[in-house]
Amino acid sequence: MKWTCSARVTMQELDARLSRIVEQAREEPVAVNRYGSPWVWIVSHPLWTRVDNLQLFVPRNHPLVPLRESIESALCYEDALLADLARRCESKVGISVLFKCLVLKFAYSLENEEKVYEVLGYNMLFRWFAGFQRLADELPPASALVRDLRTISVQPRAIELIHNCLSNSFVMDSDAGEFRINRGLLHTLRTYHVEVPPAHENQDGAGLPVQEALRQPGL
Repeated sequence: MKWTCSARVTMQELDARLSRIVEQAREEPVAVNRYGSPWVWIVSHPLWTRVDNLQLFVPRNHPLVPLRESIESALCYEDALLADLARRCESKVGISVLFKCLVLKFAYSLENEEKVYEVLGYNMLFRWFAGFQRLADELPPASALVRDLRTISVQPRAIELIHNCLSNSFVMDSDAGEFRINRGLLHTLRTYHVEVPPAHENQDGAGLPVQEALRQPGL
C-alpha cells in the first residue's frame, strides 16, 4: 500500500503542535520532514494494522486458502504428534507453521528445505500460508528452520497427514494450474516409512538415521 497525503509538517511544527498533529493523523497519515526531507510518518493504529497484515497478499479464491484450512483442521486432532515434534524442534515458530512450510515444499516441488526458507523471504502469500501474520514478523534463523523441517519430514504420521491434505479434491483440481506437487518424493517417503524400520542396519549392525537411509541407492 502506498501512502499519499497532503499533510506534511516540519520538526518545529511537530514540537509546537504535537497533540493537534497526532489528532490529525487519526484521519490520514502525516509526513514529518526534517531538514526539508521526509523523516518519519505518523500513522493511526487502525491504518497501520491494515497495512502490516499479510492477508493483503492473499487472493480471495487462491487454492492455498482452502489448503491452509484443511491442514489446520487436520492438525486439530494430532495433539500427540504436535507435542512430540515440539520437543524435537528448535525454531520456536510453532509446529503448525513448520508443518505448513513443509507442505509448501511438496505442493510446489521446492528442491530442499533451504529453498523453502529462501522463498519465504520474498513470497508474502507463502509466508501468510505458513502462519505468519505481519510483514514485520521475522523468520527464524535459516539453520533452525531447515533442521526442524527435516525433523518433521522423517515422522511417518506427519508425512501421512501431508499426503492426505494434498490428495483432497480441490487440490487435485488445482494441480495443473497452481500446484506442482512432488508426488514422487511424497510416495517415496510414505513407502519408506511403511516398509522400512526406523533405522537401517548396515554391515556392522549400526543404525542409519532415516534421512541418511533415504540417500541410499534404490530409495
